[in-house]
Amino acid sequence: MPYPLLEKLIQESKSRLALGVVYPLNKTALETVHQLIKKELCIPILIGPKARIVQLADKEHLSIAGLEIIDTPDDPIEASKKAVEMVKENKLSALMKGSLHTEDLMGPIVSRTGLRTERRTSHLFLLELERYPKLLGLSDCVVNIAPNAAQKKEILKNSLEAFNKLGVQNSKVAIVAATETINPVMQSTLDAQEIVDAHLASPIHPNTLIEGPFGFDNAISALAAQIKGIQSKVAGDPDLLLVPDLQVGNILYKALIYLAGAECAGVVLGAQVPIILTSRADSIFSRIASTAMAIRLAQQSK
Repeated sequence: MPYPLLEKLIQESKSRLALGVVYPLNKTALETVHQLIKKELCIPILIGPKARIVQLADKEHLSIAGLEIIDTPDDPIEASKKAVEMVKENKLSALMKGSLHTEDLMGPIVSRTGLRTERRTSHLFLLELERYPKLLGLSDCVVNIAPNAAQKKEILKNSLEAFNKLGVQNSKVAIVAATETINPVMQSTLDAQEIVDAHLASPIHPNTLIEGPFGFDNAISALAAQIKGIQSKVAGDPDLLLVPDLQVGNILYKALIYLAGAECAGVVLGAQVPIILTSRADSIFSRIASTAMAIRLAQQSK
C-alpha cells in the first residue's frame, strides 16, 4: 500500500544537514545512503573503516564517489565514539545506526562524556496505517524497558515536544493498558491515573489532552469507547499512544507492521541530536522516513 503521510514528511524534509551514518557495513546501509542522496534529505557522512566500506561498495556495485568517509579502526564502538565527537564539534545534525549492534552505538551516546542532556532518552515511532486517518505516535517501544510514572512523564514530554516540531499542535494522548479500569494490582493503570492527575494539576505539555487508562480498543475506536460508556475527547482520535512498557510497545508496533501493513518512522529523542536506530528487518522506506523525521526535528532545533 502507499504511505502518503510519510511520503509527505519525506518530501517536506529536504535539507543540506549532515547525517552521520555509523559503521555502514552492509548492503542495506549503503542502499539507504543512496536513497537519502536521491531524496535530497541530507548530506550523509560515512563513519567507519574506510577500506571495508569501499570494498563493500565495490562488491555491491554501489557508487560512493563524492561521499565523505571518516576512517576509523574496524571497531563499531570506535566508530560510535568518533560520531559522538563529531556531534560535539557541530559537524553532524543527526546520527543513523549502520550495521552495528544498538548497544555499541548507544553506549558512547549515553555515557557521561557522550551526548546526554538533562532530558531522559526515549524513542518515538510514527506509524501510518490504512485504517487510521493520521500518523499515530507510539512511545516508548525501544529504549525504556519498564518506566515508572515519573519516567513516563518524561517520555511524554519528549514525544509531545517532537510532535510540536513536526507541526502537530493540540495533541491528544491515550495512555494504554490492558483495561480502562483502575486496578490496584495492575501498575500500568495506576501510572495512567497518576499521569492524568498530574497533567491536570500542572500540564506536562501545553494545549495537550492526556487521558487514560484505555484498553487499546477504546483508545483507537470511538465506538468501542461509547459501547463501554467511556466519555472521552481522546478515544478514537489519539495522536500518541503511551504504552505501559517496552515489551508491550515492541510487540504492538511489530504487530501493526507485520499484520496490519503499517509503515513507520522512528527516532531516539533526548540526546543532543536525533538518532535513527534502524533494525536489520526495517525496510529502506522506513529508514528514509525515519531520516526525514530526524532531519525535521534537527531543523526545528537550530
